[in-house]
Amino acid sequence: MQSTPPSTTGSAATSIHSKHPYKEPKQVEALKNFRDLLGPDNVKYDDGELMRFIVARSYDLNGAKTQLLASLDWRAANKVDDLPIPGPKNSNGVMYAVRGWHSVPDANIEAGQPNVPEHAVRLQKYMGGSCLHKWDKAGRPIYIERMGQHNVKGLAKNVTTPELVDYHIRCTEFVHNTIMPECEERFGTDDKVIDKETVIFDCTGMGFHQLHMEGLNMLRSLTDMDQKAYPERLGKLFIVNSPFVFVKVYSMIKKWLDPGVIEKIHILGKDYKSVLLAHIDPENLPDFLGGACTCSHMSGGCVPSVIMNNIKPVPKAPVSNGNLLAVPTYLRPRSSSTASANSIMDFVMPHAKDGIYQMFSTLSHGKPCEYEVVVADEDVEREPEVLIKFRVKGVRAACDGLNFTVARFEFGEAADSGTIVVPTKFYNLSDCPESSEGIEIKFRAKAAGLYVLSWMPENPRGLTQMEYGVSVDGILGEQTADSP
Repeated sequence: MQSTPPSTTGSAATSIHSKHPYKEPKQVEALKNFRDLLGPDNVKYDDGELMRFIVARSYDLNGAKTQLLASLDWRAANKVDDLPIPGPKNSNGVMYAVRGWHSVPDANIEAGQPNVPEHAVRLQKYMGGSCLHKWDKAGRPIYIERMGQHNVKGLAKNVTTPELVDYHIRCTEFVHNTIMPECEERFGTDDKVIDKETVIFDCTGMGFHQLHMEGLNMLRSLTDMDQKAYPERLGKLFIVNSPFVFVKVYSMIKKWLDPGVIEKIHILGKDYKSVLLAHIDPENLPDFLGGACTCSHMSGGCVPSVIMNNIKPVPKAPVSNGNLLAVPTYLRPRSSSTASANSIMDFVMPHAKDGIYQMFSTLSHGKPCEYEVVVADEDVEREPEVLIKFRVKGVRAACDGLNFTVARFEFGEAADSGTIVVPTKFYNLSDCPESSEGIEIKFRAKAAGLYVLSWMPENPRGLTQMEYGVSVDGILGEQTADSP
């Protein structure tokens, strides 16, 4: 959030906490009152940061203070300030393509580069293509994403929400802490604040096949986080080549957005080039968007895309638990599951009882209940045992058995799988919390990766209401409240 070192001296009234003084009487008064409200800690923040929270909350200073402190708590809990961000003084690899900057050379994301996590490489297979491509006439960085080319179903199936959130945080911190300071140095003046970015979403190729609820829930996770933790960082958002299907998608997305964000969104159809060129010089706009830039010196041109075949797929990289922000071996519901309908936005499971995470679900024929278990490198040496315990809950309809499948995914591709058909007979589980008649399934995770646990009743005649618990050989039970 704080892209420049905070000032520790000066008077809030004269606004010398910031390189760019805010001169309007309303701004000056709001900043002074906000600093008074924050007390002695106000010197930790520059005017630009405080003004973003003030504007985001429509000058409600108490609301701005609540959001500011909540965002700081979130950063501390997730160790955001410890992330290895690419910059001029390190060799950290980029998370996506970059073009036209001094602080980092033109580059594409590559496996094996320092501090590039495996999941950042994996998701490129399902992304339509993205690039931080030069700057607009206001000196703001331009982020371009070929949204219409996204393999939304593949992304939702092979990349977890925590992985996508982690990737998004790294990209966002890179823009705020490396690129925007460069913009300030190159294009900033005493009267012009550069703390926002311009975004272009190209919807070419978008269709109804991308209306995937789990993918939309992932998008909502990112949208909620941006509005809460990174307020007022969007300058303008241009949505070009928007087809009819986008109207359907936007009608859902719009409900998630703050009014101030909606005002910055410009939905354009095919006639968009003159609008973009009014804000961006031709040499800074890719030719496929009406500009003159081709970035012919780089593989993939201006916006590399594996899906569009203008760049070779990024080679697979080994899984490393240390690369995933705040997500070691963990368990989470998949949003296609009935059980996870109320837990899509939750990254932290409830406390385990006796090492078992307890859930409740109504299972219906043909609709699986699914959970994901990520087993990290450091844990797989133990070949941890994944134990699933089912117990009858309430009135149980006639059931011919449960079809239980374990599929392991490595780098987004199925590596191995197995199916266990559980018979109707139920066994007493004396070690299950609040023991009753139930069944028990075990398997050992012999390789690191993402395991998808799926089960559904074989009974076509009705519903099966059950409680179940999942553990991974004590690993999950040993986690603290702060662990996902």
